[in-house]
Amino acid sequence: MPKFNLLRSYTVVESHEVEAKTQDEAIQIIEKGSVETHQKSYDGDFDKHEDGSILYTLEGCEDE
Repeated sequence: MPKFNLLRSYTVVESHEVEAKTQDEAIQIIEKGSVETHQKSYDGDFDKHEDGSILYTLEGCEDE
């Protein structure tokens, strides 16, 4: 019987609080990771099809 490797993903949002002169500077600070920032993560719902069912992505299949 074949084995299927299926993925289901969900959205994660990170909230960073950083002191900077401009938004671009704040983005650069976060991307470089050179400064410790106050950070929170929020997990969202699984990604879904338009009909509301959970979206699965086939990563691979092995025949035995």
